[in-house]
Amino acid sequence: MLRFDHVSLSYGSQTILNNLSFEIQEGQFAVLIGPSGCGKTTTLKMINRLIQPNSGHIYLNDQDISAVDRVELRRHTGYVIQQIGLFPNMTVAQNICVVPKLLKWPKEKCDQVVHDLLEMVNMPFDQYAHKYPSEMSGGQQQRIGILRALAASPPVVLMDEPFSALDPMTRRSLQIEVKNLQQKLNKTIIFVTHDMEEALDLADVIIFMDHGNIVQMAPPEEMLENPATDQIRDFLGKHHAGPSPEQLTVDHFMRTGIITVNQNRGVNECVSRMQHHNVDTLLVVDEYRHYQGTVSIADIRLTGHVVKTIGPLVRNSTPTVHRGDNAKECFDQLVSSGFPYLVVLNDDQTVAGIITKTSMASAMAEQLWG
Repeated sequence: MLRFDHVSLSYGSQTILNNLSFEIQEGQFAVLIGPSGCGKTTTLKMINRLIQPNSGHIYLNDQDISAVDRVELRRHTGYVIQQIGLFPNMTVAQNICVVPKLLKWPKEKCDQVVHDLLEMVNMPFDQYAHKYPSEMSGGQQQRIGILRALAASPPVVLMDEPFSALDPMTRRSLQIEVKNLQQKLNKTIIFVTHDMEEALDLADVIIFMDHGNIVQMAPPEEMLENPATDQIRDFLGKHHAGPSPEQLTVDHFMRTGIITVNQNRGVNECVSRMQHHNVDTLLVVDEYRHYQGTVSIADIRLTGHVVKTIGPLVRNSTPTVHRGDNAKECFDQLVSSGFPYLVVLNDDQTVAGIITKTSMASAMAEQLWG
């Protein structure tokens, strides 16, 4: 367990941390987040005594860390930073075992730790243990940095924006791996980020800070449902819980940017437009952009050779709804109608979009999980 007890820090008249008191339970993944300069990295660095508070105490497993030798404390605290910091003249195995060797672990135990940790992140020992950092990608190097922090089985691991310099796909992959490692090894991880999506994905508890204060400390679900301030609500952005299911309207689910065509357009032009946009049906409107119906490639094939424009081929059998209609009722209508989509109209009968089963499912997932 990690506990801050009335911890404060100031430089002259500037307050950096203001009387922080909180607890992180053993095995929790805690994420510190907030705007730049809020004190999250300073809070993290106090845990391994890279920064000393002016007042208050920090306890790790009920022991005041100020009474522990700094070097000894850091050897028993994992630390991962954005810059990775691997030793370029050491192999992967040597980098991972830097701390175990300082702790005088026998070679056999070190080799076993390297083997086990590499296997956990799908980096086979025979393939990677003897490589040098320069022979690996940035994502692979960061994996090794994480394994090095875990190698000596520290009670707590500190991570200061470790993935912010990586591309989105590598970053997502590492987030999943870190969460899996944390759960497998039951480690307490304190993680600093400025990315709320990352915090929501990883955290058991989120600690939101601003101007050296803790504004809210809560599990992700609670913070989503009840953000303490407008600032937290802004950070949550699209992830913040929206309207209740009963309040959802067609607006929340429809697809926009739909291809429409005037009823006076030629048949060949419409076929060309279908091919260009890879669709088999177009929504037809009049000169005032009012919805008239649909025209399909099947209708054009059957009778398109006897007409010049698509006007005579327009069908108006596709059900229509309005963008303010109740979403559940529209979904029920979509399912029972047997049509692949519903046409969504504005109040003036112009086309707003369409609702498909796919768009409905995607939007529901967005509403539920972000």
